[in-house]
Amino acid sequence: MSAALTSLPAMARRNMPREQDALAAREVDRLVSRLLCEIKVPFGSLGTKVLTQLADLKKILSTDYTNVPALPEKPLLKELARVVEKDIKQHIPSYGSLSDLDNLQLRSHLNKLFGPRELELRAEPYRTGAGLSLRGFYCRADVGEKSKFVIFVNTAHHPGAVGATLGHELGHFIYGSLVGETAAHTAFMEGAFENHLVEPDELFADSLVALAAYSPDLIKKIGDVTHLKRGSSDDLFNSIKGAYDMMGRGHGLDLTKTKTSATWRVRYLTSMAHFFKLRCALYKSAGV
Repeated sequence: MSAALTSLPAMARRNMPREQDALAAREVDRLVSRLLCEIKVPFGSLGTKVLTQLADLKKILSTDYTNVPALPEKPLLKELARVVEKDIKQHIPSYGSLSDLDNLQLRSHLNKLFGPRELELRAEPYRTGAGLSLRGFYCRADVGEKSKFVIFVNTAHHPGAVGATLGHELGHFIYGSLVGETAAHTAFMEGAFENHLVEPDELFADSLVALAAYSPDLIKKIGDVTHLKRGSSDDLFNSIKGAYDMMGRGHGLDLTKTKTSATWRVRYLTSMAHFFKLRCALYKSAGV
């Protein structure tokens, strides 16, 4: 038997990962095509900005969220879930309502809960400079004669997106209380969610949004699909569509409306897919 023939099995094994990667890529492309069709984003509108955002969406869809390195540990997740249920949702009954941002009772409650770390909430439309790409930020700053923790939310976005940003920045505030602040810490909610998968404080902040948006019963009803496997794109598509239908009705978010640019429709879709898959992973990993 020739050496060439005996080496074929080894060559096949070496080629197998590349073949599997190619199959996974086709599965992701198929899912992305269906999702774009669902929100009526025509392929002819896919400019550079949209294509850049699609790369983030593909990463979100293909990642197994139960195995991401920055996923919070179970005890920390259980404590966060308790804070969300007892201290956040009860004081923000209409999650995402802009009127709640100026709720003195809410601020007083949070300051009492996490004091002496005093919190300042600010919300206004912001379209200059970074513009809509800045959804919000969290930082420590001198306000008057006091050093406070400041949350800014850009209300130029859809109210549902504003609510998610508020929850994310509150997550940073709570992370600092439970885990500890980093020196001169400033966190901006912008850019790619792919980066959050390797940043513990960012994924913790995202976890607050996911826990506030979806109950365990709802996750079980929609279907807790955490990652995309060969042949599973239908299941993930149906789960994401179910999450979108539910969240869209609750917040009046319709991604099919052309008055919102294709870039931001894809960004909002990516956000929704990220928070939904993260919520499924939290349920599977910690039962919350």
